[in-house]
Amino acid sequence: MNLDEIKKKMEAEGTRDLSVPKNIKQLEDSKLPIQKVRKSMRSEIITQLVIIIVFFTVPLVLEMNQMAKGLYFILQFVTALITLLYIAKMTWFLNKTSNISGSSRDTVMGFIHDLKLTLEVYKTAIIAGSLILPLSLAALFTGNGKLHLSLGEIQLGGEDLFFKLFSLDMNPINIMICTLIYLLMAAGIYYMTVKWADGLYGIHIHKLEETLKEFEV
Repeated sequence: MNLDEIKKKMEAEGTRDLSVPKNIKQLEDSKLPIQKVRKSMRSEIITQLVIIIVFFTVPLVLEMNQMAKGLYFILQFVTALITLLYIAKMTWFLNKTSNISGSSRDTVMGFIHDLKLTLEVYKTAIIAGSLILPLSLAALFTGNGKLHLSLGEIQLGGEDLFFKLFSLDMNPINIMICTLIYLLMAAGIYYMTVKWADGLYGIHIHKLEETLKEFEV
């Protein structure tokens, strides 16, 4: 048997032993959701930083009494700290996953785990932010002395509206009405933000989890 025949035989045997992993398509498919999650997170970090700047700039443009302006800045400062907390968490996540390519089952599992932890911090921040934002908006819109509000028999307007609203200088029924409005606003802000976050990240987590089911263990 000459060298050419030996070479052909070895190549044929090597071809028979070579098998393409069944999960190669799933491995490739997992890369796309990972890239989309990272892209969405980078965009959101930029968006949140811009929102912080805008909210701190608004009182410089609108006319507000000093008490309302001071309260507004305090509330926005607390909100900004909460926002920066989950921005730091997102930045940590992006740095940790910067070299992830979805090339193995364990890699995808680790990505999903870290993403869920990051979203837990995100949703906790949303709860805090949704409780503070209605108060910030109330200070913003009542502090300029131009908004008028009717609560039962009481007609409030001008600077009286701000002071009476935040000092709760109203009868119990009107206090209950204001509390209900506040809770509805907080719940609405929380619901919309969570739905928005689920739209950005939840759908990709679901795709990755479906991909994991098709991986060979």
